Amino acid sequence: MNNQLEIVRADLSHVNFLSDFGKGSFIDAYKLTLPIEELRAYVDEAFSEELIRHEIESSEALYLICRNAKSIMCGYAKFVNSEIPDCVVDYEAIELQRLYVRNEYRGNGVGGLLYRYGESLSQQNGSGVVWLHVWDGNTIARKIYLKWGFTICGEGTYKVGREERKVLIMMKYI
Repeated sequence: MNNQLEIVRADLSHVNFLSDFGKGSFIDAYKLTLPIEELRAYVDEAFSEELIRHEIESSEALYLICRNAKSIMCGYAKFVNSEIPDCVVDYEAIELQRLYVRNEYRGNGVGGLLYRYGESLSQQNGSGVVWLHVWDGNTIARKIYLKWGFTICGEGTYKVGREERKVLIMMKYI
């Protein structure tokens, strides 16, 4: 299926998709472990169209979208320069903050394609490390990141409303 997929940089025409799909993906990932009221309040802020529009206009974040031959958007990734955890040893590091794939496209290489494209752009822009947070309970994502060459370098917490969850910090030299 990869030969039918293409990666594009998101622009302002993609804001609605990034907001709506991001909200739905986040709620879907955590709905069994966090109160729905907390989730809704969190996604309304973290995935607001205003925030995404600002990040794209100001180049604060790199959003990449994967679409198929029929221009259906299959998923997206967000890379951002953010505060680097102490366990990440390269100060020229970028965070893979979001990586979401539509359920019907999982297992078809969409996530890997998005990640590799973002890794390549990050390396071209001087980053030596990609790092990320992954929820400790998300064993599927952890296995995928380990397969892609990430290693666990630390732990932290991630706050959604009043709820906190343990996350693992993973990094990969690029």
